[in-house]
Amino acid sequence: MSTSPSKTLSPAELAKLEHAFASDPSSAAYKPLAEAYLSMGRFMEAMVVCKKGVKAHPNAADPRLLLARVYAEQGKDKKALEEALGALQVQPEDKGALRMAGALQLKTGEAEPGKANLLKAYSVDPGDPDTVTLLQQHKIDPPRPAAPQAPVAAPPVVAPTATQQSAASLASGVAATAEPASAPTPKPAATPRAPSGSSAPVRAESPAQRPAPAQPRRPQPVVVEEVEDDDEDDSPRGRRDSSQGGGRGKWVTVALLGALVLFIPGYMMYTRHTRNVARELKKHLEASAELLKRDSFDSYKKACEAADKALEVNSDSGLAHGYLAYAYAIRWGEHGGGDDARRRAEEHLAAGMKAGDVSSHLIAAEALVQTYGGKGKEALGKLEETVKGLDAQGRSSSLLYLTLGLIQMNAGDLDRGRDSLERAQVLAPDDPRIYSGLGAVYRRLGQDNTAWKNYDLALRYEKDHPESLLGRSLLMLDQDSPNYPLVQSMLKKLLDAEPPPSPRQLAAAHLARSLLVSRVSASLPNEKPDMQQKLVEATGVPLDAQKARAEMLKSEETGFTLDKQNPDLHLIKGRRLLTEGSFDQAAEEIRKAIRVDGSRAQFHVELAKALMGKQGGEKEAAEALQTALKTMGDSPKLVVMLGNAYRRQGKLDEALKQYERAVKDPKAKNPEARLAMGAIYRERSDWTNAQTQLEKASQEFVGQPERSAIALTELARVYQGKGDAAKADETYQRALNADEAFSPAYYFYATLLSKDAKQGPKAKMLAQEYLKREPSGEHATAARTLTGG
Repeated sequence: MSTSPSKTLSPAELAKLEHAFASDPSSAAYKPLAEAYLSMGRFMEAMVVCKKGVKAHPNAADPRLLLARVYAEQGKDKKALEEALGALQVQPEDKGALRMAGALQLKTGEAEPGKANLLKAYSVDPGDPDTVTLLQQHKIDPPRPAAPQAPVAAPPVVAPTATQQSAASLASGVAATAEPASAPTPKPAATPRAPSGSSAPVRAESPAQRPAPAQPRRPQPVVVEEVEDDDEDDSPRGRRDSSQGGGRGKWVTVALLGALVLFIPGYMMYTRHTRNVARELKKHLEASAELLKRDSFDSYKKACEAADKALEVNSDSGLAHGYLAYAYAIRWGEHGGGDDARRRAEEHLAAGMKAGDVSSHLIAAEALVQTYGGKGKEALGKLEETVKGLDAQGRSSSLLYLTLGLIQMNAGDLDRGRDSLERAQVLAPDDPRIYSGLGAVYRRLGQDNTAWKNYDLALRYEKDHPESLLGRSLLMLDQDSPNYPLVQSMLKKLLDAEPPPSPRQLAAAHLARSLLVSRVSASLPNEKPDMQQKLVEATGVPLDAQKARAEMLKSEETGFTLDKQNPDLHLIKGRRLLTEGSFDQAAEEIRKAIRVDGSRAQFHVELAKALMGKQGGEKEAAEALQTALKTMGDSPKLVVMLGNAYRRQGKLDEALKQYERAVKDPKAKNPEARLAMGAIYRERSDWTNAQTQLEKASQEFVGQPERSAIALTELARVYQGKGDAAKADETYQRALNADEAFSPAYYFYATLLSKDAKQGPKAKMLAQEYLKREPSGEHATAARTLTGG
């Protein structure tokens, strides 16, 4: 598999290629951009661009061959071979595809097909140096031209009998009828020779056996040589046998010919029908699979229609049943399809399992049906085992990793959910549903910037992807200073979309609008008059507080009318009440969500957050978390939250037990638990254990600036407590380098430097910086003392 070297592109040249591809992804611009990425070792980008090329040019071999090169460069020979064979399916005579497939087959141990493909590549272009090199490398002799044959005298022409004329006539008819059903005939060569790659022995023909050169080669379904020989025999015995048995032989021949007249047209009709059925089935299945990837309410409905058409062609198609079970499971569990969607999902799941053709969509559907049916723990265990088994066989599935990640996330196991979704993203880098799931899990992890980027990627691969528009809107509304006009524009897209999102998504958009009105209404009094006017115009929120509240309540009413059974609506309303400081009402609203669906651990987590926000709510929060743990088993995230609830109650030993439980798996990262343990050990002056846990926490908080700053500040306080001022100074600086916006680091750093008279001015400056950032903060009084105020 030789590849021409690519020159290193300048940033400007690369930007030009990227712009050309972004301007028209369906053009041939994918090719130079993918080759550029490949030459730079940027395999992920190359793979994404190639897949776009395959989608835009489904009948071309080039994009698949380029994708095969991307895989081959990474040592993924099996994946590379799949793409090379895919290129051959669309262009069977492409020498590049034949050459690459052959080379990969020989490399992976498929000697015979590899040899055949290389020889076929040679027959397409005998002068191609890459093919010749590969043949020499693998010690495969190219086919030699057939030796010229000596001229042979033509056999005497014998007048055919009536029976022979009938047989010849039937043979011609058979050949003409059979022609359309046969595989495409290769171009005739100048010299007749055996087909390339054929293992059948070539038999020498006698002059009598060799067909006349002018006659085309035809299939010979019936051999009647004995009858012909008898007719040609002039010996006395021959004439006697002919007179005694010739009549019987002719009747046998006529009977055979009659049977053929009946059989061959029927067989040809059956073959043609079978081919048409297979083509029709494939067309509907491919349409359904493509629609499933779009991940919208409308696309799921259309995917079901396409899969239903596939079942009309073949009612036993396990793949079609799998698509239908998966689509209906999502329509039921995520789009509020009700009992009808659930019934259909279960029916197609059973039919697919019965068909025996178990696909990844069928496995995913089974897990989703169990999860939405309140058996999330069983679904999770079974799916984890299935995914593990497929990985061991080298058959990892992006769809199953996606499903596993979503179930883990809803179970409250956010870290494992994130890991599964990221694995799915590697396997399928252009799937909007995966990016939307990653956006949701990072949002729950508190990594808002990463969440936003993933929602953004989902919207790149599927314009106006409903779940991502909704996710971005709610994420923005979680911020201290939201971009309200942007939220309004995204919600307007959802509410005005054609075709519309699902009733469940529309209902959530109305609740998000209610939250937006609440936030804007609360912020307007703090804005200048000109800014107030701009904000009102950009968001449509009334300036009058009473009118704004009336609109907010109307939006909530509309949402609950659209989808009375959606527990997420209660969750969004609960968040609105939390922002307004109504902790009891927020907790009650989230309890309503739990009453609708008590199996989702995330609801218990949200309830615990609401309860922890009010004075004395820690005990109830712990109870809510214990319920969640019983529902879904040991989730490290939930265990940490339970430890936090005990810590808030002053039960430090109980808290430590939960944190240790959360990090019992040595391979698992849980920096939150280690941070909490380190803080407790520091408070107890257990410097050794505190240092151990906080150092690990600071290392595990990779890519999380604020959390890293918290861990490093705690670690600096440990060194300060031990009396190691130099190490404490260095670590406080590391904390501020990690996140200069983390204000407590300024205060604690000031307390360290205030002990050294020489560092007094710097200590005062740090204390002033803290007060500037948090004038009413927890340490404000002590900081003023440090400034001399």
